[in-house]
Amino acid sequence: MQCRHAALIVCASALSACTPQVPTIDMSGMTLSRFELFRYGVTDPHVQTTPYRLTPQNLTDIKTHFSANFTDGRTLEFGPISARQKADGSLAICGLVSVRNPDAWATGMKLFDGSASFDQFGVLRFKPNRLADANAKTLDIYTDCRDLGVL
Repeated sequence: MQCRHAALIVCASALSACTPQVPTIDMSGMTLSRFELFRYGVTDPHVQTTPYRLTPQNLTDIKTHFSANFTDGRTLEFGPISARQKADGSLAICGLVSVRNPDAWATGMKLFDGSASFDQFGVLRFKPNRLADANAKTLDIYTDCRDLGVL
């Protein structure tokens, strides 16, 4: 019996020496620069936008205009929203929103983007452009927001 155990160990050791080496991936040189979301990113000096702090009234205007597009009973829950001012005075806006259906099923936080400008009375007019997984890919929205310096 002991001879069988010894033979088994010897055979297993011999066979393990024949197997190819397990491949490894060296990730020490990889970086995910500017992957952080909402005001934590590294500023890009080539972006032609300037920081813009949204007031509570601006946020209310954005949420109102965005919610107006959902007339089928769905409700929205907003996460952080950020903005940068472009050279023409308009705002590039990106943020997170969760769409909740009437049956209480929610999409989870999705990235959205849009543009806004002030009318002659100083009221912010927001126009939503894209919502992740609805009319655009998340990565496309993220990349555009990052390139504008919003994220």
